[in-house]
Amino acid sequence: MRGGVGALVVCAVLAGCGGSSGSASTPTPSPPPRATFTPVPKEGDLQQLDALLTRRAHALAASHPRAYVATASGPQRDLDRETVRNARGLGLRDVQMQIESSDLAGRTATVRAHAVYGVRGVRGRFATQRRITARRTGEGWRVTRETSPRERLPWELGRVGARRSEHFVVLAPLGLDVSSLTDALEDGYARMGDVLKRPRLRKRYLVVVAGEAQAARALTESIRGVESLAAISDAEVRETGSAQRVSAVVSQRLVVVWPPFSSLGPDGRRRVVTHELTHAALAGVTSGRTPAWLSEGLALYVSEDRRVDQAAQLRVRGELPSLRGLSRPDAIARLSGDRQSAAYAYASAATFYLAERYGRPRLLRLYNAFNDEDLRGRAGREATARAVRRELGISLPALERDLRDWITSAL
Repeated sequence: MRGGVGALVVCAVLAGCGGSSGSASTPTPSPPPRATFTPVPKEGDLQQLDALLTRRAHALAASHPRAYVATASGPQRDLDRETVRNARGLGLRDVQMQIESSDLAGRTATVRAHAVYGVRGVRGRFATQRRITARRTGEGWRVTRETSPRERLPWELGRVGARRSEHFVVLAPLGLDVSSLTDALEDGYARMGDVLKRPRLRKRYLVVVAGEAQAARALTESIRGVESLAAISDAEVRETGSAQRVSAVVSQRLVVVWPPFSSLGPDGRRRVVTHELTHAALAGVTSGRTPAWLSEGLALYVSEDRRVDQAAQLRVRGELPSLRGLSRPDAIARLSGDRQSAAYAYASAATFYLAERYGRPRLLRLYNAFNDEDLRGRAGREATARAVRRELGISLPALERDLRDWITSAL
């Protein structure tokens, strides 16, 4: 799966009201009006808060518990002590916390910050949002609470250890034996070098292991049904133009959900790794308009994950989705359970059919067509229909009819 195509910002606005009661026979006189004002944040306060978060970030990167805890007060200090302990030895680098917005009222500040971190040996940095409450004390501003409105950091979920191989840095719960994972990762990396010559894989990738379903949901809250998946390729990219072409791949990581992944045999693990590495390799050339059935289908095709038989059974039961319904880039990521499984099966059948019927070069041309500024249309059915017409010479409904007939013939 390809995650992080742009940021999803969810704002919650809370409104409160207050009231008073008095005796009907003895009304309480209204007090004289009082002057009210909204405090104007002092530039010094913002500078001090910024300096506080900078010290906090540097202390975390240096695994310096006393310096990190010194930036907080109250119960947050105990949480901070645990956080630094959990992150020790991970090789964090370039940790930063940048204020995006702030609300200062007297001695209290509520801050929304953009937090980023890197891992030594891995290109790029990884980001999340933080919500911070701080209070001005006699020793300056101190953090009283820090939370994440979206995705949590791996070391916030417990003790984490780092294991390094030639092409991967794996962050996994301490004590978890991930040797089978690193073997599968390196096998998949070698296979990708044989199958996909261009674009090339990066020299090294970050892999984050979720020890259980709840941890997977906390690490990737923007992806539904993550607990039922064995792995996810999560990329943050910048897009440009009406074609939503990728101008930069800011960061990439693989998230492995340990219970389903560890239950697979060697072949299953290899397929999963190859699938996600295909997404990683193609992240820089995958338009923000590429339909989910094509992006997921191509990864299934490259990893030799042929699910035509499953798609045939789904058609018999009347449970197949449609190409139109799976044409938005996030269409499959928004599904879960049996519906998501059916979508994967149909995406697999679609790309295996296209490769068999039209040949691999035309399949790849269809994939690249969405990067073309001359291809008009927004992400979804509009752009997909035009790309299919241009590259395959048929309409999207006609492609769907041919595909379903082909799937039926597989029974």
